[in-house]
Amino acid sequence: MALPWYERDDFRRLWELAHDHDDMPADYEVWHEAARSVVNEWLARGRALQIVTVKPDEFLAWLDARGLPNTAATRLKYVEEKAAGAGSETGGGGIAADPRALSKPDA
Repeated sequence: MALPWYERDDFRRLWELAHDHDDMPADYEVWHEAARSVVNEWLARGRALQIVTVKPDEFLAWLDARGLPNTAATRLKYVEEKAAGAGSETGGGGIAADPRALSKPDA
């Protein structure tokens, strides 16, 4: 499973540019708490999880090259593609093995 991850500094811009932003939290802290919950639930089931950090410029260029809108479905497609080609592109974010690393909003 691949999970999109947003850095605090990028979150607002990505939210504003999303075509479906009414369906997602506008507040980073709310999003972050929900994302941590998903990660912890997935890991508690013993499942591997690829966390892919979404950087605005790169993601928007990817959308533009494919003529796609910025929606939940395309964000998932993007992170799945990034996870499938994992390496330096994911910033080294592989399987999250230590939930404590996700326990603080600044992590």
